Amino acid sequence: MKKNFVLATLLLGILLNGWAIAFLELPFYQTVLVLAAISILVMTAVQERFIFLYAITVALSYGVFLTIYAFVNQQSSQMQLQYMYGHLLLTSSLLLYWILMNVIKKIGYENNDLKHEVRLLQKYKGVTKLLTLPEFHEQAQWLLKSKERNKEEAWFVKISITSPNNRVKVNLQEEMERLALQSIRQKFDLATGDMGAIYLLLKNTHSEGVQIVLDRFREKVQTEINLSDSPYATAIEQVTDVEHLAGLMGKPL
Repeated sequence: MKKNFVLATLLLGILLNGWAIAFLELPFYQTVLVLAAISILVMTAVQERFIFLYAITVALSYGVFLTIYAFVNQQSSQMQLQYMYGHLLLTSSLLLYWILMNVIKKIGYENNDLKHEVRLLQKYKGVTKLLTLPEFHEQAQWLLKSKERNKEEAWFVKISITSPNNRVKVNLQEEMERLALQSIRQKFDLATGDMGAIYLLLKNTHSEGVQIVLDRFREKVQTEINLSDSPYATAIEQVTDVEHLAGLMGKPL
């Protein structure tokens, strides 16, 4: 509510300034309107760090022009006062628009932060219901600590989709994520995925148990995808701790 009020106030201020410039018909008012319109377009296009610099440069340059013009033509005090009003309206318009852009930018940053927090809070991804990477990280920490405490083994499996075609890879990703989830123990093992790869963390098992999971997965792939060549490659390694897991995944955890 407060943000809407601020945005509405800034927009109203800019519109009132434009109306005042046109209605009062101060000296060079047409030039001021054109300059304000061009400046708004330029300020929208230039990089963020140059916006305020541009606004101040335009305002000061126009002020210098008016000062020189009034001095050369020996304008009366009344006319100089009108020049000041026009300059003030132009400067306030530019500064109000600069503030408006900063407010909108801040709102955009806040929305991005909220979306990021929502993604972090989500436990499952897409229709396949694999764990999201943040959730996989959280559960992997607990799983590996439990593994050390109970003197158990934990194994990491990376399934890499080998198709060079991106469209095919996207379709395979979703289907193979679903099959991978069906191949592991639901309440013991963890599974997540990233574009082109599926990651499994198998708890309280051994190399033979890992092979059983991979055989089960291969059978499902052959039955449901039915490709002449295997569409994936696997890498297997026993995991010691979280840092080791992060290195195997190639992602900070």
